[in-house]
Amino acid sequence: MVEYIGTLDRAGINALYADSRAGIVLYQPARNHYESQPIKLFEFMAAGLPVVASDFPLWRKLVEGSGCGLCVDPTDPEAVRAACLRLLDDPALARSMGEKGREAVTAGYNWSVEEKKLFELYDSL
Repeated sequence: MVEYIGTLDRAGINALYADSRAGIVLYQPARNHYESQPIKLFEFMAAGLPVVASDFPLWRKLVEGSGCGLCVDPTDPEAVRAACLRLLDDPALARSMGEKGREAVTAGYNWSVEEKKLFELYDSL
């Protein structure tokens, strides 16, 4: 079931994430999506939610590399369903993936790490 809940402030988003079992980020295959890094993916990881994400090479590296979720063909509804059910049916796996996602954000996918890279780029120019 999908329920439209409208616009939420940060507190509302945090409450929604706390009540969620997984985050789903399914972009359709399009050239401009393959190398994108959707903020929603990192928000789900930071919130400790396991993710179901499109199986694009960069996303697979982020998701499977950190162990924070499952990558699926976004054009295959059965694959999406199976991944969601796997997380729902195995709470220990989902919890472990969620913890790994939070750890990945804390260790590397955050502004303090990216800020250094940005300043190094500026210095090199």
